[in-house]
Amino acid sequence: MIHRREFLIRSLGAALATAALPLRGLADAVPPAEACGGFHLRYGVTQSGNFDILQNSATLAQMGFDYCEPAVVRTMSLSDADFEAIRAKVAATPCRVESMNSFIPGKMKVVGPLIDRAALDDYVQKSLARANAFGTKIVVFGSGTARQVPEGFPREQAWTQLQDFLRRVGDEIVKQNYGFVIGIEALRHQESNIVNTTAEAYQLAVDTNHPKINIICDFYHLATEHEDPVVLRKVKDRLVHLHFANECNARAFPRDAAECPAYVPFFANLRAIGYNGRISIEAGTHDFAADAPLGLATLHKLYSDACAA
Repeated sequence: MIHRREFLIRSLGAALATAALPLRGLADAVPPAEACGGFHLRYGVTQSGNFDILQNSATLAQMGFDYCEPAVVRTMSLSDADFEAIRAKVAATPCRVESMNSFIPGKMKVVGPLIDRAALDDYVQKSLARANAFGTKIVVFGSGTARQVPEGFPREQAWTQLQDFLRRVGDEIVKQNYGFVIGIEALRHQESNIVNTTAEAYQLAVDTNHPKINIICDFYHLATEHEDPVVLRKVKDRLVHLHFANECNARAFPRDAAECPAYVPFFANLRAIGYNGRISIEAGTHDFAADAPLGLATLHKLYSDACAA
């Protein structure tokens, strides 16, 4: 006999494996990078709902994902023993941690009059060490609440504080010889009142002027803010990562390449710049077993269509 919890886990694994069957052979159909102007993608997924991507990284590999993208703040809540256990578990699977998001918890401030420098530096040191232990290549700096500019606080000073924070993070990465970079993420104005466009994220990276500080582009935020994806051509020298969700359906998993008109120009511009890197689905779902394989298949289709155009 097996316990109910174990039965549910086994059942979920079987459902996910079944849902992934249509993806078999799909990798063979993806054009090689050299046949697509250097344009090449690795496909990942962030934490979504109650499906624990770290505990189920082997299942994600079966579905066809290349990597997973957990939240830094979530891994920081683990004890040292629990962290080491999950790190070892993920390391034993083909779907490892190549990027991480949700860097700074909302209770910690990186702008405004209430920055606790000692606590922030301590958190940064410990969290970057854990990110490095996973072997990640990108740490995404979105953290909208942490970087929210207080009402009445000078925006010019907040911009300077962001640069100072990012330089300190970059210096810690260099000091410890870690093998990853930071990617600044533009967030829609509903989630942050500063750095709302890819162009602004790029300007912040340029102003910060640190080799470990770059940017990511989140398609959902870009489309929500009505930013022309041609901006990718301007920021290509700093672009290190992508996030993706269905902007036409409340940030859901993508399910069809034709469901949102903004998909095609986004991928067309990625091909135009020869983007060679990762793209993580960062979306909401009530049925991960059904939506994740469809989301992955949709990204493959968008890539293939862009290469064929």
